[in-house]
Amino acid sequence: MDPVSVCARPVLRRDAQALIGVLATLEALAMVSQLDADLVDRLSRRFASLGLMAEGGTEREFRQALADLNQRMRYALGEYDDPPQSLPVP
Repeated sequence: MDPVSVCARPVLRRDAQALIGVLATLEALAMVSQLDADLVDRLSRRFASLGLMAEGGTEREFRQALADLNQRMRYALGEYDDPPQSLPVP
């Protein structure tokens, strides 16, 4: 991982744990189409602006971005020894 791309300050463990829960909840709700369309649009645009998904991506690409971000937060928390690979969402 490029050292320039990491945060300048550490994230608190409880903050990372909270974000993992938020991401998992959003992903689960997106999977069953229970998220407000405006929220999905806003988050998708934000993710696209950060390079986490393509501009105008699909609902599946949005869920993939959530899942991948969740796994990277788990890596930051120390759950994995190596950065996780992206695994396709259902």
